[in-house]
Amino acid sequence: MNPLIILTAPTGAPEGSRPGTSIRPIHADDLPSLSRMYREAYEEGLPQPADRSVGWIDALLAGTRGRRLPEASAVKAGPDGTLAAAIIVTEPAPGSDGDWDSVIAELFTHPDHRRQGLAEELLAHCLQALQAVGRHRVAVTVDSGNSAALALYLSRDFRRATVDDAD
Repeated sequence: MNPLIILTAPTGAPEGSRPGTSIRPIHADDLPSLSRMYREAYEEGLPQPADRSVGWIDALLAGTRGRRLPEASAVKAGPDGTLAAAIIVTEPAPGSDGDWDSVIAELFTHPDHRRQGLAEELLAHCLQALQAVGRHRVAVTVDSGNSAALALYLSRDFRRATVDDAD
């Protein structure tokens, strides 16, 4: 497993962002589809240990890793109406250190819908929604070997957290 790094960014509309279409809030009945899509998105290796990944999405939606922020958490459906991508945003977990007031707990796209800009649309939606509710800085933890995720976040002004950010 590669080392994890924390990236942070101010909230708000990223420069050059375009409003997303067919983005909607996560509903309770999305849980089975979200869990299935999460497993399929990480077929090559889940970021969580296998025994923990089974209930990971359930735990995030239930708020056990920090209260979910429904205004910034969303899904995007594909042309056939099935879920194609999702972003789940929470408050920092209790006891977390850092100058951020929100966390992107998950941003994932079903393999059949990759390279269509869905994650970028969801990220733009998230940053705008967080700013609208008075949140100022968001963090995300990324596997250092996940070049696609790193490229996405760095293109949207996320920067590596420093020791000063965790004070």
